Amino acid sequence: MKDPYETLGVARSATSKEIKAAFKKLARKHHPDLHPGDKEAESKFKDLSAANDLLKDPEKRRRFDAGEIDASGAERPHERFYRDFADGPAYASHAAQDGFSSNEDLEAFLSRAFSGGGRRAQGT
Repeated sequence: MKDPYETLGVARSATSKEIKAAFKKLARKHHPDLHPGDKEAESKFKDLSAANDLLKDPEKRRRFDAGEIDASGAERPHERFYRDFADGPAYASHAAQDGFSSNEDLEAFLSRAFSGGGRRAQGT
């Protein structure tokens, strides 16, 4: 669903009375009982009802405006960053997945493997 404010044709600063009035006006215009068999009017009415349900509830409206929920009322996923995963359980178990007993053993192996101390083939 698109933005509920656009759906109802009101500004983000609209009062609850303005939202209610806009919904009533548009609901009368697009109500399925007035347009039997018209799928477009039915769809528009459903969108209007969903937008009204979101904006008439002060807590849902606050959460929508804050970006905590989307237009359908579903929770928005929290943005995760690399640092959130770096020290988490997935990192701690990575060494075990690769056959090492600890992260220190894995790091020691990688240090030896990529330290550049190995012998290099000499070209003749």
